[in-house]
Amino acid sequence: MGDKIRKSLESNGIDVLLWESGVKECTMDAIARLADTGRKSNPHFVIGVGGGKAVDTAKAVACRIKVPSVILGTQCATNADTSAESVVYTEDHRFVKALTLPRNPVLVIEDTEVLSKAPAKFMVWGMGDALSTKFESEAYAKARAKKKDRPAPTTAALALADSCHKNLMEHGLKAVHDVKNGAHSREVDDIIEAVKLSSAMAFENTGCALAHALHNGLARSGEVKGQHGEIVAYCTVVQMIYEKRHADEVSAVRTWCEKVGLPTTLDALGGPSKMALRKAAEYAADKDPDSRNMPEKVKAQDVLMAIETYESAH
Repeated sequence: MGDKIRKSLESNGIDVLLWESGVKECTMDAIARLADTGRKSNPHFVIGVGGGKAVDTAKAVACRIKVPSVILGTQCATNADTSAESVVYTEDHRFVKALTLPRNPVLVIEDTEVLSKAPAKFMVWGMGDALSTKFESEAYAKARAKKKDRPAPTTAALALADSCHKNLMEHGLKAVHDVKNGAHSREVDDIIEAVKLSSAMAFENTGCALAHALHNGLARSGEVKGQHGEIVAYCTVVQMIYEKRHADEVSAVRTWCEKVGLPTTLDALGGPSKMALRKAAEYAADKDPDSRNMPEKVKAQDVLMAIETYESAH
């Protein structure tokens, strides 16, 4: 893929001054190294090609060099491509922090033919990431109405979050089945749109909340095994329980997760210890900025109770 893209750029008169294909994690060291090297070439822009780790690194490098970023997705595993944010990890994939960038990518290219040919697991992970959008957007709107500390989200942003959720629930299972069978169907395009467009634009114009705050806490522990979207999906249902949403609504989302292949138990995420869960809940409640997008002050003991309730349902 890298050689093909590089040749395509060069054949169209775009000089590739530096190419890095070894990004395995978006780390502060990788960002600093690539920015220092890239700055010497005096580029006009930085192109990020691949999944979330590659595009987040590219966006952060572009920010340091003070040039625009262009993103080309090759898999449907996250909604990171359009965002003005880079999520930073350690080399062993422990969450460090989310960098807020001064600008979004100036161009995002998502070729659905390319994305549909990636392994189906990437689409499942992307749906897990996008699953949180509706619930976190609604929490964000309630938080702004109550706290009046920032502008309220637009009706359009909330409508995009609803559209994303509707697409996931109605077309997610069929889309995964089709990708597994090599079929590029309308349902596949609908899910790519939900993850890459609706979810991305909705969360960029609202904000993340408890689901991502708890993900960040769990991802710091070193005891959780799973991709970003898998952990976010689990934490989304925890947020729903925390919010005391109707049991039927919670059950419908949990059942959908089971059908498409997203984890619905802690054992499926590596079985973190009680100590790890407590620390994750405390981090989510007291330190992660995303929890401020909940209407009320998040309490660690209530997060742990929501996790316990979720686990007891199995």
